[in-house]
Amino acid sequence: MFLAIAGPAVLCADTVILNSGARHEGELVSVDAEFVVIRVSGETVRMARTDVASIHFEAPLPPLKVEIRNVKSDDAIDVFLDTEAVMTDSRLKGGWIDITPKLKNGNNPLRLRIRNSRGIWAYHLNLRVNGVVTNLSCGEPFNLNQPCRCCGKTGEELGTVDDLPLVWIHVDRETGTAEVLP
Repeated sequence: MFLAIAGPAVLCADTVILNSGARHEGELVSVDAEFVVIRVSGETVRMARTDVASIHFEAPLPPLKVEIRNVKSDDAIDVFLDTEAVMTDSRLKGGWIDITPKLKNGNNPLRLRIRNSRGIWAYHLNLRVNGVVTNLSCGEPFNLNQPCRCCGKTGEELGTVDDLPLVWIHVDRETGTAEVLP
């Protein structure tokens, strides 16, 4: 139902290429007139600058950014990250809400609450992680023939529906990645 989303899988690394063709990937520590020093797997490697053909610098990882927005929902939808409301009384398309500062490292539960006062309910949300969008939806909002029918629901429950399955977002701040877990 949900797709994993991740930023770059490998941490950025600087690369020192020697005249011999050998490569050292790691964190560049220093360069001066005589030596190039790079840290590779926790060990410091020092080489004569005259032996170095080139140095390539990797761009830093983009900062982690996780956002949510309502595309459209019947009646009202509230979204909670853990126990904190991040979206309330949302119905039609809204702007992106940045939830990054509220995410902790590890697993974060996202809970939906529907407040249905009309007859059927359905929702369509977008979750965006570092620019990649995943749809979170059930049924087709405003289509009487396609209410949300998941997890034992008919899509016709009136009142508050707050026992929908949690959406889990796993965050690894060290690598700047996040994914929506199935």
